[in-house]
Amino acid sequence: MKTSISKYTFFEYLSGRSNPLEKQLVMEWISKPENTETFYEWLLQYETLSPQFLPDQEKAIESLLQRINLDVDADEDYAETAGTVYVRKRTYPVRRILFLAASVLLTVGAGWWFRDPLIYKTYQTGYGQTTDIFLEDGSKVTLNANSSLRVPRFGFSSDAREVFLSGEGEFTVSHTVDNKRFIVKTSEKFQVEVLGTQFSVFARPRGTKVALTSGSVRIDYDSNRREVMMEPGDLAVLDKKGEVQLEKNQDVQTLVSWKEQRYVFDGTSINDIASMVEENFGIPVAIADEETRLRTITGNFKTKNADELLKTISEALNLKMSVSGDSILLSPN
Repeated sequence: MKTSISKYTFFEYLSGRSNPLEKQLVMEWISKPENTETFYEWLLQYETLSPQFLPDQEKAIESLLQRINLDVDADEDYAETAGTVYVRKRTYPVRRILFLAASVLLTVGAGWWFRDPLIYKTYQTGYGQTTDIFLEDGSKVTLNANSSLRVPRFGFSSDAREVFLSGEGEFTVSHTVDNKRFIVKTSEKFQVEVLGTQFSVFARPRGTKVALTSGSVRIDYDSNRREVMMEPGDLAVLDKKGEVQLEKNQDVQTLVSWKEQRYVFDGTSINDIASMVEENFGIPVAIADEETRLRTITGNFKTKNADELLKTISEALNLKMSVSGDSILLSPN
């Protein structure tokens, strides 16, 4: 069925006054290539006639983000099971993306379009929470506690599937018929390009690690884009000098034991455990002295919270655990 709209209907939508039926008609009209010229013509007219949208940029950007979230979230499926959120995004017509981009230009000026909240949607986990996210290409990302994943709000580009990770996550990547690359960026100088299927990435302030379970990945790092190829069982560690050290034949599954609320330590220092507790549970852990800080422990601990984990470790190492303000203090018994 041929879709046609009036200029008045188009202007009403841009001003946010259209009803659901008018909104649907506008979106269908924009998706037709033959309407492109008219679309730009009316867009320019609306911009000329509506200068009142330009002065208060902060208020305009907030209002626009709310509109975009309503439009996009309406096309997402959510399900919640045992506290875990599953999200499946759908793809969007190119014309729809173009229209939303143009709306941004109208509302707040060209410079605002490059702000992250407009281009990307962020999924964030709280302390002690893990979340499964299903991307539009069928790939699955499991986020550990206190982590975030940024994904393109309107779908992946034609060149690559690119996401941004802060914290810790396990990736199971789906193959596409056009062999589109899947890239995980943790910073401007470090990224993981997927050539296989399953791997995990740890990207916290205290370091960056990549563990490969199956398939193959390539790590690009530093400003000169040096490369390291990984095979299953490899663990890549970015050291303090910015070099990637590759450790072969590692038990990489232990690095994602947090999915089962397990923590596996192999000669792990109390100092590293304290950092891990703060990263995952948001509870600062103070250590009384250097000797205690350097003590190590090996074992497999299943726990639901930081208090239970620290009590078990304290008993095993004969340490005293006490509360000091908002933090926990570990000291010799």
